[in-house]
Amino acid sequence: MARGSLPFSTRSLTPFRQRDVTMAYLLAMLACAISLGWTSAAYATVSVLQPVREAAAEQPLELTLLYSDDDKQQPLTIDVPKALNVTLTNGDLPPQPLALQREPNVPDKLTLRPGQYRKVRYAAPWPDAARGVMKVDPVGFDSSPMLITLNRGKSQTQVVAAETAETKATTPQQLVSAEAAANTSAVPTTTSDRMFSGRLSTFEPMYFADGQNGDNLAKFQFSFKYRLIMPDDPRSRGFLDNLYFAYTQTSIWDLSAESAPFRDTSYEPQLFYYLENTEWKSSLFSRMGVTAGIGHESNGKSGADSRGINIAFVRPSWDFGDINSNHLTISPKIYYYITKSGNEDIQDYRGYVDLLVKYGSPDSWQLATTLRKGTKHGYGSVDAQFTYPLAKLINSAWGGYLWVGYFNGYGEDILDYNQRQHWIARIGYSIAR
Repeated sequence: MARGSLPFSTRSLTPFRQRDVTMAYLLAMLACAISLGWTSAAYATVSVLQPVREAAAEQPLELTLLYSDDDKQQPLTIDVPKALNVTLTNGDLPPQPLALQREPNVPDKLTLRPGQYRKVRYAAPWPDAARGVMKVDPVGFDSSPMLITLNRGKSQTQVVAAETAETKATTPQQLVSAEAAANTSAVPTTTSDRMFSGRLSTFEPMYFADGQNGDNLAKFQFSFKYRLIMPDDPRSRGFLDNLYFAYTQTSIWDLSAESAPFRDTSYEPQLFYYLENTEWKSSLFSRMGVTAGIGHESNGKSGADSRGINIAFVRPSWDFGDINSNHLTISPKIYYYITKSGNEDIQDYRGYVDLLVKYGSPDSWQLATTLRKGTKHGYGSVDAQFTYPLAKLINSAWGGYLWVGYFNGYGEDILDYNQRQHWIARIGYSIAR
């Protein structure tokens, strides 16, 4: 075929028809060339690497971008920004912008060979107002927010060094040594800590459920705790540094009655000292925590339906087994009645101890049962709650838990503390367990 000729004969076509066919052929060749150019174009991926779990306030906040050339045939030239913008918040302050500057000696443009990658670090000093668990949200990147515990204590540098050594350990001996150093000063991380950053977190389980045994009685509860002072050192065992205010509200909703009234609601403010991990060591348990303080419970009613108590309490808790997997928790709440308004004999039915027994895993099913034994024979109650993550039951887009509960005995609400109702099972949805 001669150069420049078409791959078929056009001698039998009219001049206009021949010109149309030639134009169509050239357009097809151009489209093919453009298509080939698109399919062979080089492209890069950029991601934000997970930072350290804990940072020292005297050291800058540092984030790392990872650039990579995923094309297998040709090199790629990319523009590298001089600053990485993020927003910071810890629950106390509104989102605060912060510009992290690119590390020195990195050019504005990088050329990567096929399959090559390059890390670029950005850093900026922590703001003076930054305290506690900081949420770092990169701007302009498809990246999930990151949580970093900021340490302002005297030993902040040593703590961060231990965390870094654990991350970079390459041999079993290095890992064991680093874990020992890190665990000595590990910051507790609970489910509620993962749900909230800063002072506010969940306290008792939060759920809504419905069930029927005679009457159709729905039940819901919400509960939060608030840390009054955010310490410079997250590991502080000081009294004021671990002082919390909590509020819990529990309602029984009679859906079978006319106009569906609330049968009773309990209001429970509390002030207490709380340590999830006392660091007391024993071969008998893997972790011990403690809560101690004062609490109030009442139903806000007047006259014959008025109920109220004020208590002083202490609640130790022991975990047995791997706390990141299936393990047992035993936690007795021991209390003393300071005042008993409208229910002077409540100890006959409720007693002086709420015994909580839990078994399960943080990322799977859990069964939690609270047992009460009144001072009189045959009086008490059983309150069992089974939960299972909806992310595992349905798909990963779901949050919260499937909640199944069972109650039998006296005093599901404080109004009827001395009345035994029908046992009842409920099913519903739980935000926190």
